[in-house]
Parts: sequence; C-alpha cells; structure tokens
Amino acid sequence: MELFRIGRRKAMLASSSGLLAGAFPMLSLRAQSGFTDPTRIRIGVAPYISNGPYLIAEAKGYFRKLNLDVVPTVHVDGSLSMPSLVAGELDITGATMSAGLFNLMSKGAGIRLFMEAGREAPGMGSNAIMVSNELYDRGFRNQDGYRLVKGQTIAISSRGSVAHYLHTVGLERAGLSVNDVDWRWGMSPPTGLSLMSQGRVGLANVPLPGAYIAQNQGIGKVGTWSDEIAPNFVLACSAASERFLNERHNVAVRFGMAMLQARREYMEAARNGTPEIIEIIAKGTNLAPKVIDDSRPRWTEMSLDGQPYQQSVFEQQRFWNQKTDLLARTVPEDRMFDLRALTEAKKRLDDSNPFI
Repeated sequence: MELFRIGRRKAMLASSSGLLAGAFPMLSLRAQSGFTDPTRIRIGVAPYISNGPYLIAEAKGYFRKLNLDVVPTVHVDGSLSMPSLVAGELDITGATMSAGLFNLMSKGAGIRLFMEAGREAPGMGSNAIMVSNELYDRGFRNQDGYRLVKGQTIAISSRGSVAHYLHTVGLERAGLSVNDVDWRWGMSPPTGLSLMSQGRVGLANVPLPGAYIAQNQGIGKVGTWSDEIAPNFVLACSAASERFLNERHNVAVRFGMAMLQARREYMEAARNGTPEIIEIIAKGTNLAPKVIDDSRPRWTEMSLDGQPYQQSVFEQQRFWNQKTDLLARTVPEDRMFDLRALTEAKKRLDDSNPFI
C-alpha cells in the first residue's frame, strides 16, 4: 500500500540557529534574563497532517526568530518517542494518549504534559472508522452502526491505543462488549485495509488522508468518525520532562510561542485552504497538495490557546484503569500537567507578537 507511506523531508533536518532580529521590545527582553539566548532543542515529530503546526513554524522560521535551533527526530507514532524522552535523548515530543503513556507517567518517569497537540473536535475528527462495503450496505453509516458488528473482525495495531479506545467506546454505546468481536492485533492500517479488501476484516481505524484514499479505491467506506464516537477526544499532547520544564523554562516558553502562532495559521488553513500552508504541510508529509486540501476540514483541531481539554485526558485514564487490565495505577490528576510555560507563551504572544 504505497499510498500510505509518508517519508521524511529534507526540511525536517536540524534548523540553523540564527540571531533574533529585534523581535521583542527592550522591556520584554529584560523581563527574563537570557530569554533569547541561542539554544538547541531536540524534539520528536510525526510526519502527519496533525504535525502541521510544527511544519509551519519550522518552514516559516518561527523557531529561528526566537533563537531556537530545533533538531527533529521522526517517529511514525508519538508513543514510540516516549522512551527517548525518558532517556533524555529528546527535550519535547508529541505524546499520543494511550494506556502506555499513563503507565509510564504513573511509574515515576518524571514527565508532564504542557500543551495540547490535537483533539477530535466535532467535524474535525481525523480518525475514520473504515468498514467493509458489506457492513456499510447493511447500515453502518454512523456510530450506531456498531450494533451490526457482532462476530466481525477488527484490525488493530495494539492494545491500549487510540483505536482500541474508540472501538471499545463504540461497542459499549451499541450495547455490545469487547468479547462480541474478533480483535486482530498487530495490524497497521495498510495491512487491515488489505485484509478488508479480501473480505477478511470488517472494521479498521484509519487516519486521514488514508481513509479517503482507501474509500476512493473501493476498499471500504467511512462508517463513522472519532469525533462522533468521542467528541472533543484529546488525541495527543506535547510532553517534556519535569527537569526540562523547570530548568529550561524560557526554552519551553519560546517553543510555545512559535507553536501557538503556527496553530493559528494551521486552523485558518483547515477552514479556508490557505495555499501557502497546504504547500508546507504537503512537503512535510510527502503528500500531494490536493490530498492535503481534500482532507479539510477534518484536520485534527488545534486549540488556539494550546490549553489541553483536561477532562478528556482524565476520562481516558479512568477508562484504561477501570475497564481494562492495562493500567494498574493512575497518575494523580494534579501531577499530569504543567501549564506554566504555555501560559507565559500566550501572554508574551498577546503582548508583543514577534511573528507579525
């Protein structure tokens, strides 16, 4: 399934550090000693549309404008970057909400979530529940379609994943249980779709733009969306070690400022199709601009202030703890987030935006 392969781009190599060209008034510069000192920051990124704010900030020089030399490492899934964060090989990474993330945090890894990195808001959910043509013809055309899946096979990558959560919630709302279906673990979306085309799989969670490509190829149909199953479901957050957030606070603030500006441009493009932004995301994901544009407006929503929808995160943790055997101990809710850098980043941006 070559259409689902997303490669790296040369522009995702390390940015060169540059001098801040009068971005802040003198008063702002004095507000925090060494705030604009040149520094390197190592981040984990995923080559998907939802990584658009990073791609925009990098392509438009927002990090360089704040004297940040950003060195990205590409991971095909946010969860795969967490060991590198814990080991101190990364400063910041996108953390997909999963049982694994909560387990890591509950065991004292010293990690905090400091900015939301995408939620599945109504009309902007990017995770499609693909169903076989047979299930679609039988009436699986919204979340109520889960009532039709008893005895069906679900292709899924791993236990504790976003897909695991969404399918389970969908089944429960339809009055079914996890035991009413056949779970086939260890299957990537391309593998699941290949088996769906052979009539061996009934359901698979497929993010955009892959879902539209598969539908156009006649493999199956979009039966429902993540935002219909779990409205405002938080998909990911930016995570960093407590040590980084404490000792390199101004770096986290500058990173937050660049990302907040880029989020505004990402959301504008999601709604109105800004050609420049579509081109940036296309280059960063190795997808054609038309494929990116056709996925609108179902790009994962980015809250403009970066504030995490904490209720969704807490609900997901309770789900893994109370309804599965995947999370024995929970993270105290008051130890999950550290929003100090984000709060300061927004204030600085509101007071004196260096990007406009």
